[in-house]
Amino acid sequence: MTLLEGKKVLVTRAIEQSEGLLLNLQESGAEVIHEPLIQFQFNENINNKSILTKLHDFSWVFLTSSNGVKFFFEWMKRNDLSPPSQWRWAVVGDKTRQTLREFGIQADFVPGQFEAEAMAEEYLSLYKHPGPTLFVRGNLSKDTLLKSFRAKGVLFETFTVYDTLLLKESNDILNHLNTLDALTFTSPSTIHAFIKIVENRKAEALRIPCFCIGSTTADEAFSEGFQQVYFPDRFTVEDMIQQMIDYFTKEGK
Repeated sequence: MTLLEGKKVLVTRAIEQSEGLLLNLQESGAEVIHEPLIQFQFNENINNKSILTKLHDFSWVFLTSSNGVKFFFEWMKRNDLSPPSQWRWAVVGDKTRQTLREFGIQADFVPGQFEAEAMAEEYLSLYKHPGPTLFVRGNLSKDTLLKSFRAKGVLFETFTVYDTLLLKESNDILNHLNTLDALTFTSPSTIHAFIKIVENRKAEALRIPCFCIGSTTADEAFSEGFQQVYFPDRFTVEDMIQQMIDYFTKEGK
């Protein structure tokens, strides 16, 4: 018997990022209901052009997601630009580091804890005066790291390279709601979209165990009122699924 056999699991991740999660769940025996609740698109804000004219002013670039990496380099490509050689690179998490590596760049800083406040503290303990920093983000990115930078006097500018769009209602989710054994969320945005869909059956939905990647996503789930919220120490798909397996094994369900 496979580890998640007989369990129906909802995946809300965007299509372009969901392959690994779907495959891992299916290999563990789960019945997967994939209903993407968000999608990403290139941010074409004309204000970004001003950033591109002063790239050499920055010492560091911060990238907090794989999407940030991909869309940042899309901006560079569309404007026929290359990263200045003096830049140093900071990333949050192994997946972001791996995506950056695909563009031929090694990260100079990866935090021991993939959480914004801890990352800022660790970074600033290593680099007392990091110099002007370019913070690459999506339109719905949290400001926790920026607040820490501001409090410490770090000079930075933000560069919004992609937009996260919440998709429309999904009747399929409502049709499956009373048979779901687990929910998976990989960003606060997926939680917001899910809550909108189940608005009239929210009490029922909040009783379903939800498994998150990252403490920020888990905090959002708690704030929405989910009664059972789990997230692994390492913010990876594999660790999240292992935690799900451990949960059902322990509960004997």
